[in-house]
Amino acid sequence: MSQEVTKIKKRISSVSGALKVTSAMKLVSTVKLKKWKNKMIAHREYSENLKEVTDLVLSFAKRAKTPFNVANTDTDKNLYIIVSSTLGLCGSYNNNIFKLADVSLKEKDDAVILGNKGLMHYENGAFTKIEGFEGYNSVQNESVIKSLTSFITSEYLKGKYHEIHLIYSEYKNSLVFLPKDYVILPLKEVETDVLSFGPILEPNEKALVDELVPIYIKTSIYSKLLESEVCEQAARSNAMENATKNAQELIDQLRIEFNKARQGAITQEITEIVSAANAL
Repeated sequence: MSQEVTKIKKRISSVSGALKVTSAMKLVSTVKLKKWKNKMIAHREYSENLKEVTDLVLSFAKRAKTPFNVANTDTDKNLYIIVSSTLGLCGSYNNNIFKLADVSLKEKDDAVILGNKGLMHYENGAFTKIEGFEGYNSVQNESVIKSLTSFITSEYLKGKYHEIHLIYSEYKNSLVFLPKDYVILPLKEVETDVLSFGPILEPNEKALVDELVPIYIKTSIYSKLLESEVCEQAARSNAMENATKNAQELIDQLRIEFNKARQGAITQEITEIVSAANAL
């Protein structure tokens, strides 16, 4: 009986140590979530306003055609950018991304994989993986994002890809975030409520479109990566919160078993003492 008490005591100590770790990780991920969420909210207003301006300019600048809103019909190969996490312990965040990617990608397609978890998952993928972006860890890697944007625009202008997709996590709230397939290129034509008279486009329509569209593409990519960062931190915070709750419930259950085992050990010792006294 004493051995069982010792065994339960060791398990309580082990689970208590895990509880401390998950509690600390939950606190860290919660702080990071708040930080990135504030950045996402602040950037969302800018990106939405930029999209509105871009749609308005493209609606009026009919004579200034941009190749970014023309589909490449000479090829049916697509490029997919898969956004995964570098660190683990974030629940089903990565698995949801991989499920959507597995359905979307074909063997003929190319893929840029961001995050170590995605690189490990698709180490032996059937599609072609584009090298050169393995250094991406988070949205703070602005140099990688800049290189990725340049690669996307240049390859699309060469006519290498029919469409360029971004598979990321769309943030709904701190509990709900869904994988989404977002088409970066070609740009979708959006119907806008144009005025009866157009704005003055300076210095001219073509110069304005050529300058504005690349900025819009880069901003769109950055905003989606920022949203994925928020989803990752929210997923990790939720996972650590659930792990903490489970550890606490397990400790409570083990303490009940410990008290029962200790009471049984005490009862057994008393019985043995009484039996020995009666034998005398």
